[in-house]
Amino acid sequence: MKVLVTGGTGYIGAHTVVELLDKNFTVDIVDNLNNSKEEVVDAIIEITKKKPAFFNIDLTDLALTEKYFNDNKPDAVIHFAAHKAVGLSVENPLEFYRNNFMSLINVLYCCKKYNAGSFVFSSSCSVYSDPDSLPISELAPVKKGKISLWQY
Repeated sequence: MKVLVTGGTGYIGAHTVVELLDKNFTVDIVDNLNNSKEEVVDAIIEITKKKPAFFNIDLTDLALTEKYFNDNKPDAVIHFAAHKAVGLSVENPLEFYRNNFMSLINVLYCCKKYNAGSFVFSSSCSVYSDPDSLPISELAPVKKGKISLWQY
């Protein structure tokens, strides 16, 4: 089974890639390296002794996203390719909306068009601010009074 991990050179994405490779999945990484480095792929190879395919693609570009899906036909997608820094989202909310929504829409469109069977969407724990307990559960309350991208 081939799994596409978008944002796969980011912190959570790279850890996910390692786990998938350790379980003998074929893994493709699509990342535009906006907040990471391609050298992360080398670290993944060093840890797992397996090489994921890497594609430097901006998922807000539908034509490039479609080309990836058409050429590579992933069976499943785990979507981590989003901006998450709350402070930067307040400074530049339109860029966050453009990146986060357009990449999500383009990936979902391609999943449907190219028959990717499964899709996992990951949010960020930053919506929980300072959690009351760890680990953070999806049932944890969002802290009121905190600035959120969703307020714009």
